[in-house]
Amino acid sequence: MLKVFSSGSCRLLTAINDGRGKIEPVHSMFHNFAGINFLGKLHNTKQHIQFIKWLNDEIDIPQHILKSFLTSYSKLDGIEDERIIPSKKENIRAAFKECECFIFEICSMKLYEKDGYQVQFELTTDYACNLQSEADLYDDLRVLRGLIPEGKRVIFQIHFRPNIIYNRRSNAIKKREMIYGAVNGFCNLAKNTYLYDPSLVLKGDTSLFDGDTHFTSAGYEKSFEYLYGLVHRDA
Repeated sequence: MLKVFSSGSCRLLTAINDGRGKIEPVHSMFHNFAGINFLGKLHNTKQHIQFIKWLNDEIDIPQHILKSFLTSYSKLDGIEDERIIPSKKENIRAAFKECECFIFEICSMKLYEKDGYQVQFELTTDYACNLQSEADLYDDLRVLRGLIPEGKRVIFQIHFRPNIIYNRRSNAIKKREMIYGAVNGFCNLAKNTYLYDPSLVLKGDTSLFDGDTHFTSAGYEKSFEYLYGLVHRDA
């Protein structure tokens, strides 16, 4: 069964779930911080880059930063025994090179930084927040693509775009359109690299999401089916 690595918010990780009988997930989430080797929810390009480099032991991240960066290390409500976390990292690291497809969700241009590292605003109030430029986002896509062998498939998932979902230009959210523009432009030029816009799924059936930022259960399943098609596209 095809191994697939995913890194993103609940919109991606919960859609991947347990692989739904079609793929073998390397990093995913069933619900509320529990899943296949789940370590954390991530939202922007620099978080993904830091995550991959750390997984592959290319960089070290201090413990106090890990607690502000990855959900599992933050001990939210005592959800996890911290003694099993190193084995989860090793499981992902060992399987990473065997994956044939890598999916990253790019849904924010806000960068949350502390002591030179990326963190998550949900896990700490001690950070500096900066807005990423479209040019910097595009350059990070190049870096991310470069961390994955060219022969492996990469999919970039973006955020919901209400102007597409409701077919009303006035509903456009500027930052989400900037992300779409950068990702779409990059994917049009990069080999074996694809854009997934979940708005195309929701456009046909708005009951598949809550009207804001999350899929319904049926939406997660539909999103997975769309992603599964991209995983095997032109294979």
